[in-house]
Amino acid sequence: MIGMACELANGIDAPQSYWNVLKNCIDVGSEIPKERFDVDSYASKFNSNKSFIRRGYFLNDNQLNNFDPSFFGITDGEAMIMDPCHRLLLKKVFHLIEDANYTFDQIRGSRTAVYIGQFTNDHATTIHRTKIEDHTLMGPNISLYNASSRLSYYYDLLGPNLTLDTACSSSLQAIHLAVQSLRNGEANLAVAGGANLNYTPETFFIASFIGAISPDGRSRSYSEDANGYAKGEGVGLVLLKRLSDAIRDKDKIYCVIRDVMASHDGNQGKTGYNVPSSHGQTILLNDIYMRSNIDPKNVFYIEGHGTGTQVGDPIEANTLGAFFKRSRYDPPLFVGSVKSVIGHTEGTAGVASLIKIALCMKYRMITPNMNFTRPNRNIQAMKYNLHIVNHLVQFPDELITIGINSFGIGGNNAHAIITEWSEDYVNQYFPNNMNKIFLPIKQCSISFVNDAIAIQNEDKKFLEYFILTFSSKSDQSLKKHAEKFSTWLSTALAHVSQTSEKLFLSCLSEKILLKRTTNFSHRLSFLFSDSKQLQVQLESYLLNKTDCPSIIFPQEQIPIRHQANGNICFIYSGQGPQWWAMGRQLFFIEPKNENN
Repeated sequence: MIGMACELANGIDAPQSYWNVLKNCIDVGSEIPKERFDVDSYASKFNSNKSFIRRGYFLNDNQLNNFDPSFFGITDGEAMIMDPCHRLLLKKVFHLIEDANYTFDQIRGSRTAVYIGQFTNDHATTIHRTKIEDHTLMGPNISLYNASSRLSYYYDLLGPNLTLDTACSSSLQAIHLAVQSLRNGEANLAVAGGANLNYTPETFFIASFIGAISPDGRSRSYSEDANGYAKGEGVGLVLLKRLSDAIRDKDKIYCVIRDVMASHDGNQGKTGYNVPSSHGQTILLNDIYMRSNIDPKNVFYIEGHGTGTQVGDPIEANTLGAFFKRSRYDPPLFVGSVKSVIGHTEGTAGVASLIKIALCMKYRMITPNMNFTRPNRNIQAMKYNLHIVNHLVQFPDELITIGINSFGIGGNNAHAIITEWSEDYVNQYFPNNMNKIFLPIKQCSISFVNDAIAIQNEDKKFLEYFILTFSSKSDQSLKKHAEKFSTWLSTALAHVSQTSEKLFLSCLSEKILLKRTTNFSHRLSFLFSDSKQLQVQLESYLLNKTDCPSIIFPQEQIPIRHQANGNICFIYSGQGPQWWAMGRQLFFIEPKNENN
């Protein structure tokens, strides 16, 4: 797993904000947004004796509406009718590519597979209730197949493409198919994940009617007071690659999917179609751990399905306990579920769990369940030495193996085995030996010092300067990018001491310079020596002050030409500061010049 991206409830728009919510047990639940539908109206229409659900875990308006259709070559009219799930997926694939340190051009035309799980299609129901004059736009913009197909079209991905629905296990099943495509050589990269939004009151009513949903809109995974699941929503994506290829290409590796399998319960041992089967789950666990040659006693934690129902939770927990107890006596098996934090995101549930586990491995700790009091009385926790995680649990000093459960109503099961990656990839993004960037100010002479281009001023001191660059397809999008970065910077600087400020700015600058990002036509650069200068420049740009000399941006759009094979020529114009042997310094700084 070399990349991840997500958009989850109440402002979670990236893995880092997701981690902040997970670690600190922040309640991101809310009342059903008024923009979705009139809760009071539908409550009186649908309910007789049952109370209508009023709470869940929802994306806010900014998350749903922050979409630039021109960036993707989509008209405003088409964007308005497009399924919001598809809009979010389009945007998040771009974030996914950036997170993996790839550019748009690098994946264009590649054998990249796309598998997307989408359980609900509330948008189609909403559109059919609306009077749409242009019916030619309806088909491709409300059909589920476009969840994946549009991604391959826009990003020019040539691998297998499929949107699938196995209910709540859809996104982990999508990851299963992505892994198969990589293993059998159909694809060299794979985008996999899920999308889920709640727009219609019918889905709330149906879930309430069958007793699956929590009346108070809170998921209490494996807890004694669990009363059903809370509906959640969001998008989650991961970028997968064969491990050997990722090592060869020096990719950032979040974690390794050792194996993933899918199965169906059949009907043996089931008391009803909607009821999970311990028999079916046990068969899947036996098969995957035998095939992967992983001893179950080495599994540290299980990220469970854990919907928070009085029927499903005990069946799953006791099945896990019975299976893993066979080969372990101590330590305990830790069990938890992210649904207690972000609700049940249904078609996104499996990938939301995988991203959580990748973050847990990055920070080497398991985050706790929320809304947990004590284990459900029907879970034999003592017998099987199960510990429901209700506080932060640090990893031991060894590589960790974690299992992920995901079940779809009707019996569609999936299980994944995730292991830590042993290499330390921090230096790839914050390298200690990266040449610092020094730029001249006032009257300076340039010298070659310690493999770095340095500036020596009249006082014989070295002045460190940094540069940050941003790009987008429009001025409006570029400004939004800068606004978001400015907000992030203010938060980050609050945790940076004065003595470590230079190191922080150096790491930040180097990370962006080394990162393989796509250069779009509208670009912006900031030149600064300390955080205060950077913040002033950001504020000046956002306030449209164009007289700041350290802000570098073009007056008009830069034409972008895509050339597959071309030579690079350096032209020295004869204007500005020059000195004898300046080309020789460039030659020795960059070894690749020897071949040119």
